[in-house]
Amino acid sequence: MDFVVDDSPAPEPPEVVRQMSGDHSLTAAELVEVLAHCASITAAAQYRMVMAASLIHEQREEEYLAEIAEKRSGESTIAEMATTAANVAVGIDPRAEFGPDGLERTVAEVGAILTVTPARARELIEAGNAARYRLSFSAHVFATGRIDLTRFLIAIRHTDLCSPEHIVDVDAHIAEALFDRPPMSTTRFTALIDSIVHRFDPDALRRRREHGARDRNVSVRPDRFTPGNARVSGSLPAVEAAVLNARLTEMAAGVHRGDPRTTAQRRADALVALARGENMLVCGCSDCVEHPEAADGDQTTPDQSADDRTTCAPRPTFHIVVNLSTLLGLDNHPGFLDGHGLVDAATVRTLLAEARRSYVTAPTAPATNDGGSSTYVPSRKLAELIRAGELCCTFPGCNAPAWRVDVDHTVPYNHRNRCRGGRTIAGNLKPLCRFHHRIKTFGHWQDYQDDLLAAWFQSPTGHMFFGNCFNGRDLFPGLIPARPADHPARAHLDRRRKLRARRYRNAIDADREANPPPF
Repeated sequence: MDFVVDDSPAPEPPEVVRQMSGDHSLTAAELVEVLAHCASITAAAQYRMVMAASLIHEQREEEYLAEIAEKRSGESTIAEMATTAANVAVGIDPRAEFGPDGLERTVAEVGAILTVTPARARELIEAGNAARYRLSFSAHVFATGRIDLTRFLIAIRHTDLCSPEHIVDVDAHIAEALFDRPPMSTTRFTALIDSIVHRFDPDALRRRREHGARDRNVSVRPDRFTPGNARVSGSLPAVEAAVLNARLTEMAAGVHRGDPRTTAQRRADALVALARGENMLVCGCSDCVEHPEAADGDQTTPDQSADDRTTCAPRPTFHIVVNLSTLLGLDNHPGFLDGHGLVDAATVRTLLAEARRSYVTAPTAPATNDGGSSTYVPSRKLAELIRAGELCCTFPGCNAPAWRVDVDHTVPYNHRNRCRGGRTIAGNLKPLCRFHHRIKTFGHWQDYQDDLLAAWFQSPTGHMFFGNCFNGRDLFPGLIPARPADHPARAHLDRRRKLRARRYRNAIDADREANPPPF
């Protein structure tokens, strides 16, 4: 038997593979830089991907129209036009004989290339179209790697209902705001987009509410990944979703501590209880299981009517931050629904008609760590001020709602000698979820706050991250503490911001001159 040995040289590995071979020898600090570089390159590659999908779509549409032009002259009699109109009215496609249109052909092609569903392929094509025609300035932010595909898709969805005459201003100011700020969590990013949309096209939030009410739905179908289970999904307007979420949370918390179920399991059981017309979740602790009559006695008495028992049901609670001027009808500034985002003024007024209110104001002097409360737990008023000034957990990238997280001391509170530790004051407090609270307390992270409550986090490798570059104080300026006098750093930042804003305005003017209507 003869053996043939291939002694030709092996092909050279790609450049990226050669670079990866040296990663094992890098320090953690160097690997952080690699990670950041990869994120930026990925975003730029995603930008090129959606642009390519859009260009393919353009070519397929041209081919489709060329096919139609070959078979139709474009001339029709009145009778033929009437027949076509009648067919369209009953849902008959007048171009069905030509097969799938340009978009459908592109969806199939992009889906096969990227191995994604038709819905995902369509989303990528529409993202490319938006980058080319609707959000060109924001697309430039995307192309430079400042935001990723996920955030660009958020910007597309939240500007969909902007009117054509306002979208150019909205797009330009979104790009300016994103270039002016470090990367941020999706909750902060979404609130930033919505605030700009409201500033230049206030009716867009109202149109969004109407569309959300129209498109609401709930579906229950078998779970293909977990045999024997079903998957519940749906789309609800933000306010109704907040009510349902709060009710499930309160019902899940209304049982004894000995209940063996997890919070997630109790919330699922609470949803089933609501479907059965029950307002309370039956406790599953050993005492209640062995003596159900005693458990019932804990909640109601035998002579109580159904209406009385209904009033004993847990009351759902959710939190909204809004300007007093909006409640008084002096303006239509939107409110912020914790965990969900911006809500238009009309909806906020309806929700707060019978709600319990708490009034907070910004500190009249710059927050310092000198003096202040010597107790560890902040007062209710102070805690509400801290949470209202943020949109979520202040740790970079975290989206945990502000009213469901801890209030953390930046300079740790000294329980043994309260005069030597961090004070419980606005300038030393911030919302931090339990996970990141523990990471900061027991890990090697350091956190800092300045006089205007901006929060920075320093990683174990020494890298610094800005945690709340867009927050509740940006939405509600009345919560901003007094600015320190003669602050050189702030003055320098203001000058740079004004210079950058002037450059963007010049770019907008140049673009309008180069592309006069119709675009």
